[in-house]
This record gives sequence, structure tokens and C-alpha cells, in this order.
Amino acid sequence: MKNIFLDKNIIVTGGASGIGEALVTKLLAFGANVVVVGRSAQYDGSATYFQADMSVQDEATEVFDTIIAELSTIDYVINSAGIFMGGEIRDTPLEKWHSVMDNNIYAISHGAQLAYLQMITQGHGHIVNIASTAGLIPVPAMGIYGATKYALVGLSHAMRNEASDLGVKVSVACPTIVNTPLYDTALYNHLDKQRLLKPRKNLQTPDVAADKILKGIIKNKATIHTAFATKSIWGLYRLSPGLYDIAARRIMRKYRSDYRVV
Repeated sequence: MKNIFLDKNIIVTGGASGIGEALVTKLLAFGANVVVVGRSAQYDGSATYFQADMSVQDEATEVFDTIIAELSTIDYVINSAGIFMGGEIRDTPLEKWHSVMDNNIYAISHGAQLAYLQMITQGHGHIVNIASTAGLIPVPAMGIYGATKYALVGLSHAMRNEASDLGVKVSVACPTIVNTPLYDTALYNHLDKQRLLKPRKNLQTPDVAADKILKGIIKNKATIHTAFATKSIWGLYRLSPGLYDIAARRIMRKYRSDYRVV
């Protein structure tokens, strides 16, 4: 993989676990100057660490102001913060809607906007927002989670077009389902969590997903995929939404039969 990250200043929000953590490890190996922002008070990694809840505007602004004052310039920002929620829309209390939207939309958009304003000033930079394949296709039993990821895809694509003439690059990564701690702390609504997660050992690893994302960043791709299978499903959905809907409804019936708990 070509190394364009040597000596670059890179902020990774949500970089203490999962895909974010894997990205931080690889970027450090490339010789980048990496700063991680996370909510936890403790951090065991090798990067510089700042504690902040990126979904809270004041905390996000304060931590970015502090980092920018120390680094002067930001070359890359990778926004990887977020939570997962599974289950049918009808089974989801409204307070959980707010929780997943705050963590998945605002935690990412705050980082994107704060980085964008700084990058415009300095005349260069690359923003990468981590969304999901569920932000490209309507995945059964992930309706609300998917809605937040659709928002990130739309935001990223719009920002990419606005930023192009200002010297700033923007990409959105849409990983397949990856075996990360995200699913241990996720919100599940009327859902048999243990049965659902039983085959998780067969899922893509964060290490593989991180490699795919970094390669997409190097190529300045607008939309970055981490698996051929989910990229193909996206292609099918774009080509024939009706055919995809037939398959999705069959999956929904199986979900209700095998995983939904009343």
C-alpha cells in the first residue's frame, strides 16, 4: 500500500476501538502523527488521546480547538464514532431513536464540520466519515440505524462537491458488517442478541476493513467499500430496487421467525 500518511497530522474520532482502533494502529505504523478522540476516560493505545463526547457540540468544539492549537494543521480527519442499533422500527422506543441519532449523526457531523472549517482555512485536507452499507441500501431490521447512515452518506457526498474547489477532499466509507465491540454495546429491540451474534466470528475483521478504507482514502474515492459482496448488493439495489425489495422482504420474514423476541 502506498504511504501518503508519513508525518501527517491525523485525527481519528472513535479511534479507541473497532475499525477506528485498527485505522489508528495502521496509521501509526505508516509514521503518521495520530490523535484519537474518544468518550472513555481511559485509553491504552499509543496515539495521543483526548477525551470528549463528539455528539455534544461544546465538547467537540473544545477538543478540536485544543488539537488545532497544538498541531496548527490537520491533514486528515477520520470520523469513526457511533453506535449500532438493531430491531424493527415498531419495536424501538423514541428515546432510543434519539440516542442512535445523536451518536451516529451528530458525533460524525460535528467532527466533519469542525475539520472542514479548519481545512478551508489552511487550503488542504481530507475528511473521511465512516458510515455503513446500511447507509446505501435499506437493510431489514436496521431501519433507524440505517437512517443515520444514509444521513452521513448524503452529508459526505454533498460536502465533497462543495469542498472540491476549496482544496478539501471528502470520502465516506461504507463497511460491510465487521466483527467489532460495537455489537457488544449495541441497542437491541425485541431481538435475540445471542442468536444473532452467534456467527460473528465469520464476519470481516477490523484489520481487513481498515486496509480497504485506507486504500480508498489513498485513491480519494467518494464512496469506499470494504467488501465486494456488499458493493455488489448496492449495485443490484441501484439497478433494480424492486428485485432487491423482494429479497429484503424474504429476509424480514426470516428475521421475524428466527430472531424477533416478543
